Amino acid sequence: MKTYVLGFLFLGLTNLTIAQNDLAVVSTTNQNAYLNSTSSKTVLNSEYIKTVDHVDQSKKMSLMQNLVANYDIKTTDIYRSNSEGSYTIDFKEGENAISAIFDNKGSLISCEENYQAIKLPYAISSKLVKDYPNWSIKAVECEINYVKDSERTIVYKVAIKNGQKSKNISIKV
Repeated sequence: MKTYVLGFLFLGLTNLTIAQNDLAVVSTTNQNAYLNSTSSKTVLNSEYIKTVDHVDQSKKMSLMQNLVANYDIKTTDIYRSNSEGSYTIDFKEGENAISAIFDNKGSLISCEENYQAIKLPYAISSKLVKDYPNWSIKAVECEINYVKDSERTIVYKVAIKNGQKSKNISIKV
């Protein structure tokens, strides 16, 4: 009888833990940095936004890139102006993520971006349709690497399908 009671208690508690969702933690300092980044008229890291922003990109990508470009690391509690180190800030929205590295002056040094399930630019999708007739686009992923004073790389990884056949295609822009 004792084992039945403990078993039901254990099953009841595990059922409750499954129902809980992950919570995003926003401290007041992070919130202030975020609010400053969205209401700013001038872009703090304009070189970044000019380099990575390309024609006909997904709106999700543009919104996240603007957030990174306007993020003010100097308003956070962890920022120390006399420190020689760098700061890595991770931005996440669903399956999309940006890892940005800021220097001790608050400017963006480098950025790695990964986007899942986004809209493929029209020029790329029309070329795919012409090159692979009767194939359908199954999944789209985009990876962008930015390093200050360097060439940025944008790679779209597209999974296409035709019946039982499937292919993965990488397209560098």
